Amino acid sequence: MSQLKNLSKPCLRTKWKFFDREKSSSFEYFNFCEELIAVGEFLLAHDVAKTGLNYHRNDKKLCQRAAHALCKAGSPKTASRMLEQLVAGGDCAVETHSLLASAYKDLWEHSTDQDSKKKYAELAIARYGEGFFSNSYDNLKASQRTELETQYYPCINISFMYFFSDNLEGAKEYAEKARGICEKLKSGGKNEYWVQATEAEALLLLGSVKESVSSYIEAVSLPDAKPSWISSTRKQAIQIAGEYKDPQILKEIKTAFPTLGIVAFSGHVLDQPGANPRFPAEAEGLAKKEIVKALDEMNASCGYSSAACGTDIIFLESMLERGAETHIFLPFAKKDFIEISVRRAGGNWVSRFERVLDLATSIHYVTNEGYFGDNALFSFCNNVLLGFAAMRGRGMDEDPNLLVFWDGNAGSKGGTGELVKEWRNVFNDPIIIDSVKVLKSVPIGQTVKAVSGETKPGIEVLTKPPLPRSIKTMLFADVAGFSDIDDSKTLMFLDKFLGGVSDVLKKFSFEPCFINTWGDCVFAVFDELDDGIKVALEVRDYFVKGNWAELGLVDGVEIRISMHAGPVFEKFDPILGKSNFFGTHVNQAARIEPIVLPGSVFVSETVAAMLSLGYEGFDFEYVGNIELAKKFGSYPIYSLQRSGYKYEN
Repeated sequence: MSQLKNLSKPCLRTKWKFFDREKSSSFEYFNFCEELIAVGEFLLAHDVAKTGLNYHRNDKKLCQRAAHALCKAGSPKTASRMLEQLVAGGDCAVETHSLLASAYKDLWEHSTDQDSKKKYAELAIARYGEGFFSNSYDNLKASQRTELETQYYPCINISFMYFFSDNLEGAKEYAEKARGICEKLKSGGKNEYWVQATEAEALLLLGSVKESVSSYIEAVSLPDAKPSWISSTRKQAIQIAGEYKDPQILKEIKTAFPTLGIVAFSGHVLDQPGANPRFPAEAEGLAKKEIVKALDEMNASCGYSSAACGTDIIFLESMLERGAETHIFLPFAKKDFIEISVRRAGGNWVSRFERVLDLATSIHYVTNEGYFGDNALFSFCNNVLLGFAAMRGRGMDEDPNLLVFWDGNAGSKGGTGELVKEWRNVFNDPIIIDSVKVLKSVPIGQTVKAVSGETKPGIEVLTKPPLPRSIKTMLFADVAGFSDIDDSKTLMFLDKFLGGVSDVLKKFSFEPCFINTWGDCVFAVFDELDDGIKVALEVRDYFVKGNWAELGLVDGVEIRISMHAGPVFEKFDPILGKSNFFGTHVNQAARIEPIVLPGSVFVSETVAAMLSLGYEGFDFEYVGNIELAKKFGSYPIYSLQRSGYKYEN
């Protein structure tokens, strides 16, 4: 079952690029946010809402959309803070209470201890109750019955929370009420997706499984059903079904829902002239047939891939023919990529490459710098690509798939074999199109006519880097409020600051490959992302939770920490007497630090993507697309945290 019909055209990212930010009304901003949320573009929806609030300050509906998008993107803590401010400001709307309750429900789901779970469950039920009782059916006059349209949502969620709080009588009571509201709305001609889906959930909570399955199937087939709506409904239905301890119930519920069809792809590049055949030009037709078949079976509508000549481009073209999203990842500068990975096959591959880029939903460069013969960039690009697919799956509550056109061999660094190994460590088994079988069906040696007159490879690319380059994780830390410390206590502060950071580093078996301090600032470089993350959070905790009263800082010391990962240059620094690290990605890490909220660790989108690939114990929340310091540009920024939520009063 596919959701392709609900994907919007033209590309919404392109629409945002040309959106008139200054002249658009709050209503136009709101409608655009709704479009983005409907197809699962939650982070962009948040950024659109926040931009709209710059021009339409305190617009309640835009505040709601910004928070809702954050919650859907997996950032319930940040969303709850935004909504709590609305409620504190006097907003008593049903939707505001319900959205805040939804954020609490997500915090309940991901809490790390039973006390926190209990508290967030209580908060969620209370807020859903506020929304429901303010306009409950029994309290409404006939002229107000349209208010029912806002009541089934808090009512069914009260039932859901009672169900998981072992209050089965309460769950049954509110499920019956929700079902009754939906029946009244449907009898009045209001047969829309959320009404039907709520009735289905009420039936499931009441134990009427077969009726529930039929009702869910009817809901997802309605013309107003949207991918993100279906995803949200599916998640909650699966949670409920899982509590019945009967695997057949869970199986029946799962079959009622389509999925977005998130697919990451990797495959062989086209053979160069004269090479031993692995993927010759003659195999293109058969390869496309197999790729199209696999995409049909997965109901693919959201693809992540690089764009080398051969199966990458064939995959992207096949996805575009389906009307699907395509997200393209390039490991280095476009002009170098063309010469290294596209023009090599001759024919018309460069023009095909340009076309898939022109029609892509998004294009991501791991670095805008050149290739310089650095094959590690291919591996890094693969990890970022997989991480983005995983983040999209997280937002849609769906496991992404990996499709590969592969001969089964380990291959070279940054190749398909390496990517398959990484995927298996985190997700499911990939879907493999056996390139060896395809090759056996190809009449090798037949003439293949080039479609265009493009030249064959011949343009030289600088393959030797000007300096040694490698993938590193960069950390910058700066103490907030250092300038407020009295001079008489500066030395005491520096002893505690430098000594504290030193003690944190001694906790671990690894060492930074570079570290430097100046005043209240630290710059550290790590070989492994995992190492940098551990140090960042420990340093943050040392400052936030430490006792600084002896320095006159009764409220403690807050620190700003930023992190980014990418390829950097290494050179001996004669002043420091050791190797130092330089380059655009060092600068990016540094430019994030000034915009960090005190007491937080902000990371780049690259770090967030890599965190999505099985880094146990760590998580992140989206902060926004933020202008970095010194006019470095706007970038998506995330807040790093440990996995799970603990209730804080």
